[in-house]
Amino acid sequence: MGETKKDEKKVRGFAGLLNSILIPLNENQKFKEEFKNTKTKILLNASNLKFAALIVIDYGTVRVESIPNKPRSNLKKKVVGWNAFLEMDTQTFLGFAMNRISLLKVAKQWLTRKIKMRGITKLLLLLKMLKFLTIYDE
Repeated sequence: MGETKKDEKKVRGFAGLLNSILIPLNENQKFKEEFKNTKTKILLNASNLKFAALIVIDYGTVRVESIPNKPRSNLKKKVVGWNAFLEMDTQTFLGFAMNRISLLKVAKQWLTRKIKMRGITKLLLLLKMLKFLTIYDE
């Protein structure tokens, strides 16, 4: 049965990249235990790409959905239902992900409005979640 569900949307662009990075967390028992009581949605928008990524943490599992970021109204909280929002250009996302940009520099760009953030406490969940990607189980 090679058919996919009609309800299941294809994950594209930036969301596809994040999906391939985050999906292994669903097999990590420590991640499942740590996030078993967490239900939240985090919207990451690489402003110079066509699709934003909605990371859904649902009681110990994670999935990523792609959302077209044009028109801009597609990204509104009332439409998507996100709890946290982070928007920056692709170069900044990649620099931050590869530890070439520090949290201090991100904060400076936030103050100069080059980066947009909403729901900062929920964004901290994203950092906590990313730490599970660097922990090796034996």
